[in-house]
Amino acid sequence: MSLKNQQAYGAFFIFTILYLIFDYGRPHNIITILGLIRPLMLITIILIIFIVLSGKFKFTISSQTTLIWIFTLLLAFHVPFARNNFYAFNTMKTMVMYMPFILSLIIVTNSFEKLKSMIFIFIILMIWVSLYAITHGGHGPGNYFLDENDLSLYVNMWLPFCYFLYFVEKSRIKKIVLALGLVIGLFAVVISFSRGGFVGLITMFVVIWFYSKRKVLMIGILVVLAVLLVLTVDPLYWKDMGTITDMEESTANQRFLSWEAAWNMFLDNPIGVGGKNFQIHFSDYQPEGFSRSMWGRAVHSLWFTLLSELGIPGVIVYFMLIFKNMKSIVFLKNL
Repeated sequence: MSLKNQQAYGAFFIFTILYLIFDYGRPHNIITILGLIRPLMLITIILIIFIVLSGKFKFTISSQTTLIWIFTLLLAFHVPFARNNFYAFNTMKTMVMYMPFILSLIIVTNSFEKLKSMIFIFIILMIWVSLYAITHGGHGPGNYFLDENDLSLYVNMWLPFCYFLYFVEKSRIKKIVLALGLVIGLFAVVISFSRGGFVGLITMFVVIWFYSKRKVLMIGILVVLAVLLVLTVDPLYWKDMGTITDMEESTANQRFLSWEAAWNMFLDNPIGVGGKNFQIHFSDYQPEGFSRSMWGRAVHSLWFTLLSELGIPGVIVYFMLIFKNMKSIVFLKNL
């Protein structure tokens, strides 16, 4: 049995979008009654059924998806050996639960028009998350977006899409949405008071300027946005961002000490300690400089988390994935 008619594929596309809405927008965190039906679990089951019925699973096989599966297997390998098996299992389970959505996205985005629709929906979701953050002290509607650093990372990722798509989009309504997305997303990053988000914001604008064919216009837009921020943003924000270069500042110093602990953990465990098990081992490697035992502390670094939890195998797989993605980007850019 397979999904051959357009109506069935339309339903497949809709449920893939619904997964996005519930995972990023978190409406069930706001309308609590929705949470009773476990929407993400229900949608994931439906997506698995669609994948099986579509007969298109072979089209999801690529270098990137293969590496993601290998990465998931590495997480699974550590489960029986980790000090905290429950944390290691949950980390692996999270990756497994994302796979139906990833595979569905590959299958349903089967045309340039579908790709444009998907990107625009992502931008709409970014605007919603940003508006929520602006009205809730820089925190998103739930899950990882409760952390202001993760929220800023997410928003920064979509701002270049708003900028570049604005100049090629023909629909006036969509142009307005893209322009609003750029401004609203910018304010969400600022409201979050995330110093990492601020660094990401600067980096994002540098990359936009580098790739933009309208460099003078880009500088003009930056000047306007900078003036807007200076006039409207709390002066405490600029004072807080000014501490970014202060290496003796307590938060920065503690992160350096955490990275030192992660490095030493890696040296003792070159194949890693297992998913989310850095925090379990941290008290064994905690350097002087912390006022108390910091069991349960996160590394606050993707790279040192990867190094300590999945070791050399995880680093190899991750960098292979980055290389394959960059190779694909260069190929598409040269088309």
